[in-house]
Amino acid sequence: MKRLSKEFLTGFIFLLSIILLIYGIKFLKGVDVFNSNKTYFSIYSNVNGLQVGSTITLNGFNVGIVNDITLLNDNKDLLVSLSLTKLDSIPENSNFKIINQDLMGTKGVSLILGNSSSYAKYGDTITSSVENSLQDEVNAQILPLKNKAEELIGSVDSLLTIVTAVLNKNTRENLSNSIKSLDETFLLMSQTMIKVDSLVYYNDNRVSKILLNIESITSNINSNNNNIMKIIENVSSITDSIAQSDIVSFVNNINELTSKISNGKGSLGKLINDDSFYNNLEKSSLEMNQLIEDIKKNPSRYVNFSILGGSKKSYKK
Repeated sequence: MKRLSKEFLTGFIFLLSIILLIYGIKFLKGVDVFNSNKTYFSIYSNVNGLQVGSTITLNGFNVGIVNDITLLNDNKDLLVSLSLTKLDSIPENSNFKIINQDLMGTKGVSLILGNSSSYAKYGDTITSSVENSLQDEVNAQILPLKNKAEELIGSVDSLLTIVTAVLNKNTRENLSNSIKSLDETFLLMSQTMIKVDSLVYYNDNRVSKILLNIESITSNINSNNNNIMKIIENVSSITDSIAQSDIVSFVNNINELTSKISNGKGSLGKLINDDSFYNNLEKSSLEMNQLIEDIKKNPSRYVNFSILGGSKKSYKK
């Protein structure tokens, strides 16, 4: 057998080294270079930073890695080769979903098993989906708050505009005067309370005596409660007796009597209503006054006596 030349051996070793280096790099990345028959494919429009060697998990458990990512002919979609090392088969309606593995944005693939009774074959293209990035999630949560904050700022701006329009110079002066008057009122109230406190302090004994007297009165009332109840019962019995008496007929009789007197019926009615009685009485009174006056002036006309005896004098008017 002919001996191989040194150049051929050198080239062969160099080529083998390159092959070993390539497969070693893939192996270090976690790519199973000896198990290519368990590979599936998925098509994505955007892999969001997914790298070759990224892990594939099922319910958080590592079941494979990403073998390769290739641009398709139209350079719009990406073909991702996914190798499962811990699963022999998956349902054909399963889904390979690109997810965020941590807060730093490290990407991975989550295998979501379907419920189909048919299983996919190695090399089949499986449906794919992409989870929203952390930024998208934050934006989705913050966007409503942002909108509400903008609305609130707009409302506050409108309110400040209205307040500025209402609180013009005159209004501000009036408000300042009102606050000043309010301060003065509070000052007067404070002074009044001080006076009241001093009044109470200096009249504490009197107030105490008044309270003692009130307490004594209430005690007396309480001790004489039975007597008071008897008085109330007596008054109640009197009012009941009045209510039971024939007071109505008595009032009717009085009314009838006063009506007759007013109409001039009976002696009392004629006496009150007849003017002649008044005139005669007035005339008699006048004549009586004249008689008395005449007796005073001329007593000899009415009383005539003499010790020695004498003649009567005739009466002259």
